[in-house]
Amino acid sequence: MTMNKMAGIKNSSFILYVMLILLSGCATMYAPKNDNITIKTNPEGADVYLGASLLGKTPLTYSFKRETFEQKTLSIRKQGYKNQELFLQRTIEKKALYNLGFIITTFGVTSWGIDAATGALIKYYPDSYLIDLENDNNSSSYKDLNRFQRFRFVVLNLDNLMKDIASGGGEYLRSYYDSRPARVTPDDYQEFVNRVSLQEDLLLSATDPIEFYTGLENI
Repeated sequence: MTMNKMAGIKNSSFILYVMLILLSGCATMYAPKNDNITIKTNPEGADVYLGASLLGKTPLTYSFKRETFEQKTLSIRKQGYKNQELFLQRTIEKKALYNLGFIITTFGVTSWGIDAATGALIKYYPDSYLIDLENDNNSSSYKDLNRFQRFRFVVLNLDNLMKDIASGGGEYLRSYYDSRPARVTPDDYQEFVNRVSLQEDLLLSATDPIEFYTGLENI
């Protein structure tokens, strides 16, 4: 076999490989087909439904098949609490952007079309959700609102609260305490800090915001 023929075969193989990539869609070839999504609730033990199908109880990690044109809406249900809907958010799969390299040809458009049809054009993001359930009893709406505000404060300021606990107090820990009900005298805050210090190891080893929040609430 001559050198020219060998070179021709190699060139043909390379062109065939490139055509395969273009006609398959970059994301379709290289991106995952599913995304693992974690759903946590406060309190735990809520049922998570997709349509009529029960996916499991919280805390739940579930593998969702990517769908470009289908909006996945989950229903979160727990006895004694109001049902909530959770819309899984989506973003563009970065590997689909490789098709931009072929946009000067019709193959780039074709690749995006294939990626969209297979669901590979998108991915579900964020990959975790934290939901504070609302009590179904209307008379407790104010209590629920106060609890939700504390819960939200803890989630948004988790790192700063942990730093305050490690250093024996601080403005974030004080703000959390001031949002709690049934405070009597200023001396109660110091008593609260003392009790927190007794639970310091447990609180600082918490693996998620719900665990940390529940530990604070129980003090």
